[in-house]
Amino acid sequence: SKYATLTSIAESPVKQGVLYTGSDDGLLHVSEDGGQTWRRATGLPKVPELSFINDVEASGHNPNTVFVAADAHKLGDFSTYLFMSSDMGRTWQSIRGDLPANTTVWVIKQDPVEANLLFIGTETGIYFSPNKGANWIELGPGVPTIPFQDIELHPRDNDLVGATFGRGIYVLDDYSALREVSKVANAGSNALFSVRDAWWYVPSVPSQAKGMPTAGSSSFRTPNPPHGALLTYYIGDLPTTARQEREEKEKALGAQGADIPFPGWDALKSESLEAGPKVLLLISDARGQAVRWLSGNASKGVHRTHWDLRMAAPDPIDLSQPSFIPPWVEDPQGPLVAPGTYRAQLYLVDNGRLRAQGAQQEFQVKPTPQAKADIDYGQYAAFTQKTADLARKLGGAGTKLGEANNTLRHIEAALVQTPGLSPDFFERHNALKNEVAGLREKLYGDPIRAGKNESTAPSAGGRVWSVISGHWGTTQMPTQTQQRSIELAGQELGNIIGELQAFETRLASFEDALVKAGAPYTPGRKVD
Repeated sequence: SKYATLTSIAESPVKQGVLYTGSDDGLLHVSEDGGQTWRRATGLPKVPELSFINDVEASGHNPNTVFVAADAHKLGDFSTYLFMSSDMGRTWQSIRGDLPANTTVWVIKQDPVEANLLFIGTETGIYFSPNKGANWIELGPGVPTIPFQDIELHPRDNDLVGATFGRGIYVLDDYSALREVSKVANAGSNALFSVRDAWWYVPSVPSQAKGMPTAGSSSFRTPNPPHGALLTYYIGDLPTTARQEREEKEKALGAQGADIPFPGWDALKSESLEAGPKVLLLISDARGQAVRWLSGNASKGVHRTHWDLRMAAPDPIDLSQPSFIPPWVEDPQGPLVAPGTYRAQLYLVDNGRLRAQGAQQEFQVKPTPQAKADIDYGQYAAFTQKTADLARKLGGAGTKLGEANNTLRHIEAALVQTPGLSPDFFERHNALKNEVAGLREKLYGDPIRAGKNESTAPSAGGRVWSVISGHWGTTQMPTQTQQRSIELAGQELGNIIGELQAFETRLASFEDALVKAGAPYTPGRKVD
């Protein structure tokens, strides 16, 4: 630059009229009367004359405090020049701390809540300091080592937004955990950081599949933050298993060149039965009622997971893994909770012992401004819970019928492997098989008519799943039809479960008779 040009200006957020400016010839000026008069600040110590002032940041906590980043690389000096003044530029102290040598700083920001928390955008990425510049930590995962020439801190959502020299925008969602990271890390204990309030809505999912399948592969799109409550936690103390302890000792002995003893069969058996530690997070409502368990990362360091604002899925547990899952198929999900106060608690599971870790964190689930004002959230939650309870019973009954059908298929094969059976065994087997088919029809509808694309009478399962598909994906109150469907489904499902229990008694009696007749073992049978 051949002419003196202002390169930055900052207005104090806490005292009207206080202004700071920096220029491309290394000068800083201060005004305390809204720009009517100005005075030159003291020169930055050991900074070459005519250096470029990259950024000036007025503190949001103290009107006398200001931060400055200077740059002398055009003069052949790549030193790091980062300063703070606590007396409006009359004296300066370096806050470069332990930054890597020759780090060019383009921008500096102070957290609006925690005065000691600073952020800088540099030629090689973004750093933060939890202690006002004494130490700096690089924000590594997901942040490329490229110039970040501007940073903004969102005061409501606590998001950090960084702008790069390559026209890129990077966002760190909810950095508020960094306000507590020093205290938690120094304590060395496991802890859940404060949780940002979550917006209550249903995300829009494009048709066909997640993402933008109709826009073509050349359409750029970056993921949104996970929907719901973002949970950040620190694991500093993690129990070690007996196997890990043994292997560490063996490693030390091996380094010394010493013999490694055989641990013994009992020790190896004990190790095989020992489970590694697990991290869980429990979401509870304002009454302390448990809402949802979430699994976390069981390794040391800072981790994140999220709660999608839904209860646990009521589907039966299925541990099988299909060979192919279409992209439009999602994991089973439960109903959306109602807005209100919720709490999160970090837990550690060690050898079957469940122990709470750190303090519980409270947060709000808030409806968006566009949400209808006439929604009765208590009634909404009660209806979705009732629907989930019926779905759980429906899934259990359906699974039981599937297990019974599997048992009957094995029994059918066992009948011809058991000589001397009387003819009534075949008749009883056929009657039980027809009974299963009848119960399945009551539960899911007429499969013959449905297979021919003909209308059938509504079944208990059909009523429940029509409400789930039509209501769980909205924030609306249930319609009269949906409420009536759940009422009828509850009555019908109660009758079906009663008939299913009576059927199970008859099936068990039939299996006992097979045992006495010497039939081979079949699934579901008691061991004789």
